[in-house]
Amino acid sequence: MATIKITTLGTMQNPSLQIGDFAFYQVRSNVTSLMQTANNPIYIGQIIGLGENYIDVESSLDPADISGFLMYSKSKVINNSSLNGYYAEVTFRNSDVNNQAEIFAINSEVSQSSK
Repeated sequence: MATIKITTLGTMQNPSLQIGDFAFYQVRSNVTSLMQTANNPIYIGQIIGLGENYIDVESSLDPADISGFLMYSKSKVINNSSLNGYYAEVTFRNSDVNNQAEIFAINSEVSQSSK
């Protein structure tokens, strides 16, 4: 696959965008509704470089064909959204000694990090 450079009109101000994310674009058609259009983003490729107003993407698409709304998604392998590990210890304290506090529920989503 080739590396293509996608240049934006302004400065990209998204601190969570990083190398390894997946780039997509969406063109809104006057024929389809907004919801139909939003459900069919077109995959460009994996982001391999970033600049102030561009991204480098590993893709076989022609850069001239990419227009519309540019978006990205995170890799589930790299950006795991849950806690990792084997052991956790949690302490809850009520810092207001004059009033009682009641905990109704405590939830956690933990993934074992290695085995």
